[in-house]
Order: sequence, then structure tokens, then C-alpha cells
Amino acid sequence: MLKTAIEHFENDRYEEALPLFEKLAREGDAEAMYYLGMMYYEGWGVEKDLDKAVEWWKRANRRGSLDAKYMLQTICSTSSVFARE
Repeated sequence: MLKTAIEHFENDRYEEALPLFEKLAREGDAEAMYYLGMMYYEGWGVEKDLDKAVEWWKRANRRGSLDAKYMLQTICSTSSVFARE
């Protein structure tokens, strides 16, 4: 299912990718969490929401996602979103 979700994502079919990523993320898939973060960060198929993006990346980071860790570090260095925690 992850492979299908990523294929949809890479082909800009975000509405098809979203429910797959959500299901996988609820099951604990770190890569799906990372992609959900990207979707919320960029507003791809969902309303842009930096707080949701950061939350998904934090969850993915706790599960060992290096991509999520990179995005959190990038956001932290360019945004004050962490000051609100």
C-alpha cells in the first residue's frame, strides 16, 4: 500500500494518496507520516497547515525517519513554530 501511495503522490494525485498515507500512518508507518507532513507543509491535497506538518514529522522522527528529522531541523532553523510548544 505504501508503494501505491507514493506513486500517487509522485504523480500529483494527492487526493488518492492521502487516505492511504493516513491509514498507514495510523498503523505506525514512519514513511507515511513523513509524506503526510510534506502534504500539509506544501498544501498538496490538503489545506496548508504547518502545525500538522510538524506534528507528523515529529511522529515520524520518533520512529526513526531521517527525512522527517531533516525537515524538523530545517523548519526549526527558519521558523518560530517551536517557540509555541
